[in-house]
Amino acid sequence: MTQSGSNGLDPKLVKQFTADIQRLEAEIDVFKAEHMARCKRQRELINGMYDRARDSGIPVKALKTEIKAMKLEAKADSLRQSLEDDDAESLEMIIAALGDLADLPLGDAALKRASVVDSLVADEDPAEAHIAANVTKLTRGIQPIA
Repeated sequence: MTQSGSNGLDPKLVKQFTADIQRLEAEIDVFKAEHMARCKRQRELINGMYDRARDSGIPVKALKTEIKAMKLEAKADSLRQSLEDDDAESLEMIIAALGDLADLPLGDAALKRASVVDSLVADEDPAEAHIAANVTKLTRGIQPIA
């Protein structure tokens, strides 16, 4: 809707939209503040748990490392479970081909590289397929250590 004698915009309508958008953005700011307050409380509880662990003789750095490793393992498990049957079989073949190497950093890197190549090939984007082809060429002939 336009108003004659103006730049073509209805000032009343523009003011209404800007007021509504500002109100919604203010609500988002309130939600963010509430969320941050809840997160702060949780962080304080976690820090208190680390303090109690330290007081009990548990090395906190090692404890934090283990907790992070557990989170990463849970994420890896989730990724494995999300694979379709064909991809899950491919992953099992890769792990079997790597043998004990799969548990070492080099084996982990190889698994990640294979996963990236598989995902690039699965996407049918020509640029990504080109990258995947180059990665395949570069890694051709690399054999796992037995």
